[in-house]
Order: sequence, then C-alpha cells, then structure tokens
Amino acid sequence: MAPEAVRRRLLPEATSSDEPDINNLTEDDRNAIDEVLSRNKSNFNGHTIFWMIAAALVFNYTDFANVLVNDGRIKTDLLKVGSGMIAVNLSVGAYLVVYMSYIRGKKDWSAHAHPALIPVATLFGCIGMVISTIALWPVWGFLTLLILFTLFMGIVMLASLMPF
Repeated sequence: MAPEAVRRRLLPEATSSDEPDINNLTEDDRNAIDEVLSRNKSNFNGHTIFWMIAAALVFNYTDFANVLVNDGRIKTDLLKVGSGMIAVNLSVGAYLVVYMSYIRGKKDWSAHAHPALIPVATLFGCIGMVISTIALWPVWGFLTLLILFTLFMGIVMLASLMPF
C-alpha cells in the first residue's frame, strides 16, 4: 500500500481530532509504515552529498588552508579566540556523542551529564563563529559568511555519516 493511501486512511478528512487513530491500524497499514520507515534509514541522501561536495569545492577554490596560514589581513588574535570557542563547542559535542552515547551507552544526556552543557556549547559555538567571521572578514568581505556557512554545513553533514 502506498504511503499516501496510508495517510488517507489514518487521517480522514472528516475527523474532529488532529491525531491519527493508531489503535485501528490494519496489518497492511502496519506493513506499509514499516516499509516506509525502513526505506529511509540511510544518511546518504541528496542534501548530504550536496553540502559535502560544496564544502570541498569552497575549501579548494578559496584556498582556505593557505589563506588561514599565510594571509596577513586575517585578525589572528580574534581567529584564535574564535577557534578556541569552537573547540570548546566541539569538545562538549564529542563528550556527549562519543563518550556518553557510544562508550558509556547513555542515550539520555540530560539525566547523566550536566544539563547546562548543551546551552553552553551552543553559546560558545555561536560566539566562536561570529568572532571567526569578524577575523576573516578582511580577506573575503561579505563572502566570508557564505564560505564559513558552506564549510560548516559540509562538516555537519560529514559528521552525520559517523557510525555512532
């Protein structure tokens, strides 16, 4: 049974409730739902591949690594501060994802780690990105926003392919 047919059966037009009645599913409905859910398990999809290729192209064509090391227009003190804040963000993420989830097997981070870790990591990551953008602005100007966003999305999509 097609997913649209399952949706029409679960969500009839004349219902008074917005919630589907999951207690009255037929075996065909359950099989169709299982088929749709099992089909969407892969993290390899169009937008993941797009962002990783876009990040690789931006990294290559802007000569990003060479500019970071050799360009005198970069505000290095700000870049160091921004990079340090992003490193704190990544360290908290690695602690929660790798250590807590993968090594210790804890899926509920808020019950086993300090509840302020995620907001603090988010704050450090956002401030670090703003400071890094300011540090790199003299090199690329307005394109700095697009370049850093594309590289960020490529890294996020690459991280989504990790096996944990």
